[in-house]
Amino acid sequence: MSASTIIPESALVSEDWQLAEDGSKPASLIVQLRRRLHILPWFRFVYADGDNSLVKLAFASHGVTVTGHGLAALLAAVAGQRVLRLIQPTENEAKFGVRGPAASKYSGPSIDDISVEQFQ
Repeated sequence: MSASTIIPESALVSEDWQLAEDGSKPASLIVQLRRRLHILPWFRFVYADGDNSLVKLAFASHGVTVTGHGLAALLAAVAGQRVLRLIQPTENEAKFGVRGPAASKYSGPSIDDISVEQFQ
């Protein structure tokens, strides 16, 4: 089952982030890095800011920085706390602008890198 059969095409803003299927607000944000997974509860969300190339999310215990292009769509989805998962692409996906197992060219809004910093 593909993502387009779960979420209507109008709600698919990127292959690099997933929105809640039914438009509801998920309990947590899953940040899927290449070698690590972070689960941050939305009730600890403090603020977000950014533009088309950079988005910063602040939670009570962690900061998440997302770089890429077309990220204003991500910022709008974060404002409604509808984002379920952020997915860091592989190095080759980010470098060559491709996504998925078939390595097809992707030109939509996309994430190049994600970093997560724990506050002390």
